[in-house]
Amino acid sequence: MNEKGFTLPELVVTLSILAIMTTIAIPSYISWLPRHKLQTSVRQIYDDMNLAKMWAVRSNSNAYITVSPGTEKYTVFVDQDGSGTLNGGDTVLRNNVTLQKDVNITITTFNGNTFIFNNRGLAATPALIAGQDNYDVYLTSPSGLYLGVRVNIAGGISTISSTDNGATWSVS
Repeated sequence: MNEKGFTLPELVVTLSILAIMTTIAIPSYISWLPRHKLQTSVRQIYDDMNLAKMWAVRSNSNAYITVSPGTEKYTVFVDQDGSGTLNGGDTVLRNNVTLQKDVNITITTFNGNTFIFNNRGLAATPALIAGQDNYDVYLTSPSGLYLGVRVNIAGGISTISSTDNGATWSVS
């Protein structure tokens, strides 16, 4: 007789192996997820800063990134009318961009939470011009990870990280 199918011992062994593999994989996934969310948010801000810089040069106008640390959102726009604020005459590149869940903007090292690229792609934020070396946006996750984005006076954009709970930062 031709019998098809699996025997009960074969099914039990297969399910046991699957259960062991799942037990090993879940803790790794849970510890990986917060870092991935933080890295995704940092990459998002990094990319949007490059977008603002490119549009500032392209449109021969100032481009602004306005960050709201309390709401974990930011807006990127080109100030085509020269008013210094977002209004009807401006080009909105990204509006109320929300970071990944559980990622927080802890601080920005610029006045008024607004960063400006001028029409040559250089940093035009008054704090930088007044002698501050860098403009930084610091992001954290509940698991205690610290990453961020840094813009220097020449408009160079880089990612930064901290291994001592945000006391010191270095280029990643």
